Amino acid sequence: MTSLPLISRSCRASSSRLPLATPVLLHKRQHSVVPNRSPSLNAFFGAPFGIPTRYDAYPSHAGKGKGKEPGRGVDPEAEVDDREWDMRVARAMLHLQETLPLFFSAEMNSATMFPPEIFSQHVMLKLPPPLPIKISSLSGYGMAFSVARSGMQAFHTGLRSDLERMTFSPSPADAAKESQSAALLLSRKPVPAHRKKQIRVLVSVNGTPRLPSHTEAKWHTSSLYTFSPTSGLITSHEVETIRPLPGEGVAEWLMSRLLGWTSRHAGPEGAIPCPRTVAVPDTSEMARFKKGGRARDE
Repeated sequence: MTSLPLISRSCRASSSRLPLATPVLLHKRQHSVVPNRSPSLNAFFGAPFGIPTRYDAYPSHAGKGKGKEPGRGVDPEAEVDDREWDMRVARAMLHLQETLPLFFSAEMNSATMFPPEIFSQHVMLKLPPPLPIKISSLSGYGMAFSVARSGMQAFHTGLRSDLERMTFSPSPADAAKESQSAALLLSRKPVPAHRKKQIRVLVSVNGTPRLPSHTEAKWHTSSLYTFSPTSGLITSHEVETIRPLPGEGVAEWLMSRLLGWTSRHAGPEGAIPCPRTVAVPDTSEMARFKKGGRARDE
């Protein structure tokens, strides 16, 4: 029978000071059937194909391709294919349906009302007579929105806007020539007929004037939006009619207070009172006045 070798006391003491090795545990990767993020309910209305929640900006598509520059993402003004063009037009119509009724809402500003993914950077605004205003930039378009809303809120209370109708309208042949980039592309190849689209939007505005007689007023507006045949963005907003013009009631009230004029709808036939009449002297009195004046001169 063989005997085991003896271990000295010093060796046993030194071995007790060595740390115990930590056992290595092998974890198995568990696969869950529940995804970490909930998928979108509808791919069309989810980003980047549809309207995001609370009017957020649309994310840009990554990658290389037509209309893309290195390091700058997608150029929204570049030409797109038919599928993307139709989706941009549908997205713009949904955006107008949601934002136009909130025109006077305090939470809406120019950035949320006119995002660059819907409106072109060279969007043109035209107003009807007697307001000969023409704006050809997105920044000026947003400034005109702020001025119009602030002016209406200064003279009226309880303003609200309602979208009454939105219909397609035939597009004129020269609608795409308003943009220089679109005109350059049109010179190279013709535009298909299905890309010549315009929509006519009817909006009504209700509000109560701050000045007497404090009766609720209502305005009817008709606007024509034109889409770019290359990018699908809104390139033109033409306000066709505003009935009645904002400020007509204020002007009539000031004239009645300062000049004593009456409103067109206040009296019969809308008559305006004439100044006080003065009797005209006859011919003999006029001759006597002339003789008296000559005598004084002599």
